Amino acid sequence: MYRSRSGPNGPFNKIREVSVQAAPYSFTDDGSDTFTADGNTSRVLSADSSYCYRVMTRGQYTDAQLTKLGILTNYSQIICATPTDTTRPCPPVLSLDSLDCASLTPESLCDVSSFTNQLSWTPTSGPTCDANIASYKLYYGRYRSDTLGLLTSVAVPTTRFDHTSLTTVAGCYYVTAVSQRGLESAPSNTVCNEACPSLVLPNVFTPNGDGKNDVFAPLKCPRFVERIEFVVYNRWGAKLYEGSGPTLAWDGRSSDGAELPTGLYYYQATVHYALLDKNAPPQIIKSWVQILREGMSLR
Repeated sequence: MYRSRSGPNGPFNKIREVSVQAAPYSFTDDGSDTFTADGNTSRVLSADSSYCYRVMTRGQYTDAQLTKLGILTNYSQIICATPTDTTRPCPPVLSLDSLDCASLTPESLCDVSSFTNQLSWTPTSGPTCDANIASYKLYYGRYRSDTLGLLTSVAVPTTRFDHTSLTTVAGCYYVTAVSQRGLESAPSNTVCNEACPSLVLPNVFTPNGDGKNDVFAPLKCPRFVERIEFVVYNRWGAKLYEGSGPTLAWDGRSSDGAELPTGLYYYQATVHYALLDKNAPPQIIKSWVQILREGMSLR
């Protein structure tokens, strides 16, 4: 293999010898010159330059009548090309405005059903990185164990993104930089946000049809609840009611629709929260509830 850095008219330098085994034949020029008898022309290839090549083949006939012709040499046509720039941008540094669960009060996030994760990132640079960034790609996974998938792509100079309309803040992200040549950097650091679950149940309700406290439901401000499995027992341990759903609103009836009389009942609530861990164990709440009827109401 011969290479010219001065165009198709040469001069050409021999840079590699390859033993031919079987077609098809291929060669990748990485800028090195492993045949230095005619001078060492090893250089880093530049994406701004053109390089020309030709192949010289040597062989001989296997026919005994033709072997006297000796070694035959042939040159290919000359072809010129510009190398592909494989330099990628440096990965950015990503940050996320996460919830501080310790600072939340029982009233925090009251009546909030749609959440937003606010992300921002800082580009980085280095001697081996392409500084010509054209865009950024942001990746997201709902659970920590997920393989993150492409969420969005934004053009420079944007370095922030609000992930809106979420049912929970739990999720993980990383960002990459994309060069003007379309080459993507390695992923940034991965950042994750965890939800701050909360659910409190009362001990008494009055299902008397007056429109006040007619159902057994969580007190105000439950947070990040995905599903509640609810079972009610009488004082002798007999199961009276069982239900499941994204919310809890028990009307004081048994599973067959009969009104349960005033009295004390026991329950187990299995609460599944929208957390980072897909297999997070649920919260088990075992307690009692008082049903009051006969016109009584709680305010």
